[in-house]
Amino acid sequence: MSRIAHASPDADVSADATLRAMLVGALLLGAVALLSFPGLRSGATAIGWPPLWLIGMPAVAWLTLFLRRLPRRRKLASSAVLRRRRPGLAQARRQPAPRRRGRVSVRAALAAAGLLPLLR
Repeated sequence: MSRIAHASPDADVSADATLRAMLVGALLLGAVALLSFPGLRSGATAIGWPPLWLIGMPAVAWLTLFLRRLPRRRKLASSAVLRRRRPGLAQARRQPAPRRRGRVSVRAALAAAGLLPLLR
């Protein structure tokens, strides 16, 4: 089996904590860089708008990591579904289909196979 199948939930939590720390560090370093160098605040660069890459992208990644860990809501069963399930009643069982007659005549089998000339 692969290593992913054997990974424990603790490994996932520690990886999330490490990634969270790295994203917060990148966000803080980007903020310090933007505040320290006024040239980074201008929009004339070859790689794009620096505030987006230095603050916006790490912030969105950190928010995505935070929202991914939130528990999901489960839908409650509607009252109609709850009404249909009556306790104490057995599940309906399907009746067995009636058996067909097991014998097939030799003449019918040969006619179906095309080996018997059709009689008029």
